[in-house]
Amino acid sequence: MSGFTGSFMLGAGLNLRLASQNDQELIFQLFMESRPWLAWADASSDFIRDLYEQQFRAMRAGVESVYPDHLDFIIENCGTAAGRIIVDLGYADWRISEIQVLKKARGIGIGSNVIEGLQAAAARGNMPLTLSTPIFGSTSFPLYQRLGFQVIGEQMPMLHLAWFPPGHPAALLSNPAPQYG
Repeated sequence: MSGFTGSFMLGAGLNLRLASQNDQELIFQLFMESRPWLAWADASSDFIRDLYEQQFRAMRAGVESVYPDHLDFIIENCGTAAGRIIVDLGYADWRISEIQVLKKARGIGIGSNVIEGLQAAAARGNMPLTLSTPIFGSTSFPLYQRLGFQVIGEQMPMLHLAWFPPGHPAALLSNPAPQYG
């Protein structure tokens, strides 16, 4: 029997591998790219950098406290780092707490393919996938709708979404999707 090697092949050249200490610069770059509004402050570049670093530490502490058993993966496309996803494999659901794709790798289906790979794995265990996305300023909501996620709650400033595998009892509930985005 072979052991876990720390990576999952998703097909189409995509791979998820466990993040390592060597990935910290990439992870920080992804954090900055996914939060451009932090750079809008009318301040020096040193102040902006300090602001990003402070917010990055706060985000990491939050993930560690809310999802202590999370898995932090680097998304690779044909062997090149293209993004990151943090997943908590819970007993009631699998929670996607962060998914980020590098700007230079966006628009070619990497995020969709990673989520579809997680959906296929979750379906085998009859596990829902959950995530939250900002109500305003995010372009991700239409993507999540296209991938079958439903709004299960709203708590300003976030929408809480879930995808249910076919046959899951919650999948049978009709939940008309509000229009956001």
